[in-house]
Amino acid sequence: MTTSSHGLLRAAHRAASLTSVRLALFGVLALAACWHSLSLAGGMNDFRDSHLLDSYEDAGTRSVTHYGQLPLWNPWSCGGQYALGSPQTRVFAPTVVLSSLVGPRRAEPILLWVFLVLGMEGFFHYARRRVGSATGALGAAPLFGLMGFTALSWSIGWLNFAGFLLLPWLLVGTRRVAEGKLSGVALVGGVFALLLSFGGTYPVPMGALFVALETGRTLYGMRGMPRRREALWALGITACFTLAACAFRLWPLIETMRSSPRVMAGTPGNALVPLTKMLLQLPARAGYSDPGNFYFAPAALLLALPALALARRRALYPAVMAGLCAWMAAGYSATPSLFAGLRTLPIFETFRYPERFLVPTCFFLAELAALGLAALLSRTWRAPSRWTWAAVAACAVAISSWGLQLRAFDNLSRWAQMTAMPAEREQPFAQARGNRWSQGHLLALNRGSIACGEAWPVPMSSKLRGDLSQEEYLEEPGAGTAKRVEWTPNRVSIEVDATRPTVLLVNQNWHPGWKSSQGEVISRDGLLGVRVPQGRQQVVLSFLPRSGLGGTLVSALAWAGLSFLMWRERRGHRLPWPGALGVSAVPLAVWGVLAMAWPEPVAKPDPRNADGSPLTVAALPPEARQVNARFDVPVELVAAEVPAEPDAEGITPLVLHWRTTGPVPRSVGIFVHVVSAEGQRMGSDHPVLGGTWFFADAPRDTLLRDAFSLSTRGWRPGTWNVLVGLWHAGGDQSRVDVLGTDGAQVSEGRVYVGTFTVPRNVRANESSVNP
Repeated sequence: MTTSSHGLLRAAHRAASLTSVRLALFGVLALAACWHSLSLAGGMNDFRDSHLLDSYEDAGTRSVTHYGQLPLWNPWSCGGQYALGSPQTRVFAPTVVLSSLVGPRRAEPILLWVFLVLGMEGFFHYARRRVGSATGALGAAPLFGLMGFTALSWSIGWLNFAGFLLLPWLLVGTRRVAEGKLSGVALVGGVFALLLSFGGTYPVPMGALFVALETGRTLYGMRGMPRRREALWALGITACFTLAACAFRLWPLIETMRSSPRVMAGTPGNALVPLTKMLLQLPARAGYSDPGNFYFAPAALLLALPALALARRRALYPAVMAGLCAWMAAGYSATPSLFAGLRTLPIFETFRYPERFLVPTCFFLAELAALGLAALLSRTWRAPSRWTWAAVAACAVAISSWGLQLRAFDNLSRWAQMTAMPAEREQPFAQARGNRWSQGHLLALNRGSIACGEAWPVPMSSKLRGDLSQEEYLEEPGAGTAKRVEWTPNRVSIEVDATRPTVLLVNQNWHPGWKSSQGEVISRDGLLGVRVPQGRQQVVLSFLPRSGLGGTLVSALAWAGLSFLMWRERRGHRLPWPGALGVSAVPLAVWGVLAMAWPEPVAKPDPRNADGSPLTVAALPPEARQVNARFDVPVELVAAEVPAEPDAEGITPLVLHWRTTGPVPRSVGIFVHVVSAEGQRMGSDHPVLGGTWFFADAPRDTLLRDAFSLSTRGWRPGTWNVLVGLWHAGGDQSRVDVLGTDGAQVSEGRVYVGTFTVPRNVRANESSVNP
């Protein structure tokens, strides 16, 4: 019986080594996981995030199929935005070809299937090299490839998070680079370019973090300085090539983030029990609040035990990394918080959800499972009678875990709220007031949505209108006429008959990429405008962004340079490492030259509060009450505006005027306590000024107007005192000491700034509770 089991394991090893057999298995597993998703192909996901994110793909494919244009400008979202510069769009990924051929909603489940297969195959290649067993790698690959978060992402419209499945390919490429293989350079740069084009706001920076760790792991395992020196040359080439290969998307994103930085505040955290449920509890078929979102089969954890017992040295790295990733996923609930430290780094400061580090947790747990299988299988060749049945049992545990993963994947994919696609109506494009959570319906009507639900502050003009009789008009109605001749997303033609020099306005947001055949393109309070001379003329506006066109040229040069290096290597005339580094640096030099030789106006940010008021002001208004409180950090509370009582709806608008005079720790935030005569306390703590800046990022020696509101519905009628202070919201939660004021009352690190009275006619069941 042992002999037959031994033969079965040999057959499994041979099958795992055959690419065709392995891919067929992964394809079948992915098909089983995606069966429900594929059955819904072509429908509209009615979840709010899906309406927002899927509409980007709809808009991009519409530009390609209806107008024959590249999806550079998206006029259907937020009053018009730069599609390449929007972090969460995926309209410039190769996947847009499939979306254009079969339709974006039909393409989504197909792309999900493709990513699942790629994830399992990538993990196989990574694990086989790390654990030394094809069967062990094959047994663990579906544990990572079928993790629950991918199914959840599809069900709520976050298909861009399927990019996490390409993490093993990045690590495989990093290993090849360290070995001096140019194929590794192409793999790392290509995967990063794909992730960036696919809207990988989390997979890209997290992938870069684990590539850096894998680099250190690989260099540490090398023997001799010559090998390490050669690996460092190759890694330098990879860095240059990756930056240049990503320029087509990276340049627009840098341009966007300079204009409108994304701010993520708060102290998100996950306690141990909820975190464990997210990872190990089988999710139900309904309910977004149900745990198990990152499901990893608990039975598979048994496979980690042989790894820890029989291969302790090789198990050390994945075990430590799994623990560190789980610690990171705990966010601010852990003390000390590893996630808080990560958010002090550039790019990572925009991270909002620490639980997404459960994805790499699953990855390293799967590596431990692969190592456990490999350790048992290796023993079967040395002592078959003793270890063969243990190896067979471990393989059975792995296969049963596949079944659990498939069950969880199917359950999570059924969370999708699918409805029929709306019927399309052919009519001229126009902006509508819209609804950010139902944009899918607006696009079918060829209507843009002024309501914007993006996670970053899209520059939007206050002059956008959703009720215009025509989208192109003259600023001065008596200065002549304007008539649309042709309209496409990237090109608008207007016939203008001006009796005097005037300004032509287009009901879309301005961007420096807009160029005009006549006159000068200007920003009119953020609205797209053109100064036109007197006379009859045809004004043709074309969207030709420097960052998109120039970045694409840089990326093309990067791939041409790498192709040249690989051609030389194939012919046996490989360039020395310094020469290869020089070739890879040429596209970056071209990037620098283009940036200097092709000047463009900079879209300056216009920071505003939630109520639309400016965040920076030149002077205090007359109604502001002087406070002049100084704190134990270079921050001053200059004045405050507190109304006498709430408005008719029970809303109390408050304004605090601040000034920073030096570097402020990023942890510092604002707390607002509103205290009644009886001692009841309400409040409105917020770590970010006007929803835009941390104190650490705010301009210095500038008057900062922080406007916010309190809802007093349900509050006790009477007098309420407003007290304000600073605290380390992103740190140890301690208050910042008040050093002095111009006579203002100070109590427990709080400064009194005013009083308002809640009248007896404010009645409701809602209240504002201190966070």
